Amino acid sequence: MRKTAPIKKEERILADFERLSKKRKKEVADFITYLRAKEELEATKDILRDKDFLASIMRGDEDFRMGRVKKWSEVKEDV
Repeated sequence: MRKTAPIKKEERILADFERLSKKRKKEVADFITYLRAKEELEATKDILRDKDFLASIMRGDEDFRMGRVKKWSEVKEDV
């Protein structure tokens, strides 16, 4: 089986999309929205599984609530 370059696949998808009815285009758009939300949820689940990263986020949240923060102008050169 011959592999097609990614750009060719995208061009074909866009060409096929252009030939769809308005109703079908809306269905495709809705499905893409669903897929994006699914990817975001999977990324969130990955973060929540990383206990060290999650603990770091919680420490940062606590620091913020306790006022242990610095101004952006004080740290931006280090970023």
